[in-house]
Amino acid sequence: MNLLTNAIDILRESIIGYPLPESNIIRTGNKQSTNHNPQIRIVTEVLDSNQVMIRVIDNGCGMTEKVRQKIFDPFFTTKPVGSGTGLRMSICYQIVDKHGGQLKCITPLHGTEF
Repeated sequence: MNLLTNAIDILRESIIGYPLPESNIIRTGNKQSTNHNPQIRIVTEVLDSNQVMIRVIDNGCGMTEKVRQKIFDPFFTTKPVGSGTGLRMSICYQIVDKHGGQLKCITPLHGTEF
């Protein structure tokens, strides 16, 4: 749920024009792109008899490499002071890790994939 909540937050911000912190913006040309068709996709795949892959993909603004490197750190947030605790992604990582899985963040040209 934390992955979905984060994806919803970033897509909502891209729709209503909520200003994102400068450190988290990927600019195309001279403008921050506005998302008029927000989407979250969940893709599941059986890899073998003991392993599945679940992908949560949004088409939001993406993130910088600097942000991506810190995304699973406890208390790291890109939200303004008082708007987030910075624990959602850390909790996700811990849950997946304790179940023997891996949680990775991929940042294609646009959006984010976990």
